[in-house]
Amino acid sequence: MFGLLPLIDIDYPHFIRTIHQDDRHHLDEILQKALKGTNHGEYEEEFRTVETLDKNFKWIKFKGKAYFNAEGLAYRLVGTTLDITVQKILDQATKELLKKKDDFMSIASHELKTPITSLKASLQLLKRMKDNPSQMLPTLIEQANKSMEKVTTLIENLLNTNKLNEGQLHLNKTSFTIAQMVADCCQHVRIAGIYTIITDGDKELKIYADADRIDQVVINFVNNAIKYAPGAKEIHIKIEKISNMAKVSISDKGPGIPPEKLPYLFDRYYRVDSSGMQYSGLGLGLYISAEIIKRHNGKIGVDSELGKGSTFWFTLPLA
Repeated sequence: MFGLLPLIDIDYPHFIRTIHQDDRHHLDEILQKALKGTNHGEYEEEFRTVETLDKNFKWIKFKGKAYFNAEGLAYRLVGTTLDITVQKILDQATKELLKKKDDFMSIASHELKTPITSLKASLQLLKRMKDNPSQMLPTLIEQANKSMEKVTTLIENLLNTNKLNEGQLHLNKTSFTIAQMVADCCQHVRIAGIYTIITDGDKELKIYADADRIDQVVINFVNNAIKYAPGAKEIHIKIEKISNMAKVSISDKGPGIPPEKLPYLFDRYYRVDSSGMQYSGLGLGLYISAEIIKRHNGKIGVDSELGKGSTFWFTLPLA
């Protein structure tokens, strides 16, 4: 606080030097206008202090008034300074959160609209030919089912994310054989007949976990292998025992993932792009998978090399 001090006693040049260089000129203008009587000598401004050695600074709210004598000359400056650093940090965090929310809602709306539009078109065509089926019937039914699967996956991801945020993703653990769970999952891939899933390793290995949730992780990894490596028709799943943990790895022979993107793959809303092309999805699948494995006291990760493919893996405690 300046207090009731004679203006001449204030080391004005020193005061200005304590201001961040990007705000210094503007604040100087504000004070000079106040001393000249602009706005009845009143001033109010926010500014940053000079940076410390670790590049930090404080936000200050500066408010006060200049007082003038009979000749109209400023002779006193009464003012207060208030540290609003915490408020600024919270405001910035709120802005970033709202932006992420807006971005997410935009992505979610787009991703839901695409399969719903396709589903609607298929159903309209099916309705037209209900009395006179044609050779297109099996294709239209398959397209409708694929669109429905996409909508279902998107909605499940949204619901699971909400459960995670509220701490309501409960686990129903049982003892089961990993290889059997892998054999039972991904039927949509096997039925399509385009991709082959090959399982190797210790097929007798058992874990104690929530089978439905682990099934969800495996399906997500397999779907990612198909999405990002459509030209590779074989997906390899390896089951092995490492110390007191079971490790499951899903590998593809796709283009691989750039190393700078690897640290962010399991972040919420992160979506990998390749050669400027943005893939579909909400960026929730890997995030949900990571949270599921974490809640089982396991680990999750990915190994990838450009041009050679990617291997997504997770570990879980043995039964």
